[in-house]
Amino acid sequence: MFSNNINDDLNYSVSPYYRRYFGKKYAAGFFVEGFGMLTSIDGKKIYNSDDHSIFTENPDVTDFALGAGLGWKWVSKGGFLIEANMGYGALLFNANKTDHNIVNKIMLNVGYRF
Repeated sequence: MFSNNINDDLNYSVSPYYRRYFGKKYAAGFFVEGFGMLTSIDGKKIYNSDDHSIFTENPDVTDFALGAGLGWKWVSKGGFLIEANMGYGALLFNANKTDHNIVNKIMLNVGYRF
């Protein structure tokens, strides 16, 4: 049985981004972002109906994705912050070698700004 969750197949990702904030405070409030994502994903899974086995074609596929996202960041006067972010993008080069052609970013961050 195959999983629809990309995180089951994700080995790693690195995702630089650029954000444009629309709040009154510096780097706070509602924002839009553009991002790139370098990923390593397991290759296509092939099901063999004869012996009910599953094997992976192209075991580790490295690809690059481009996408866009929306989010919100709240920063207190004392420096504590809460941030929520969602993004969606598409694999550019090797999507045909995996079970996925999209990437999703979902983030919830609680922290402190120095």
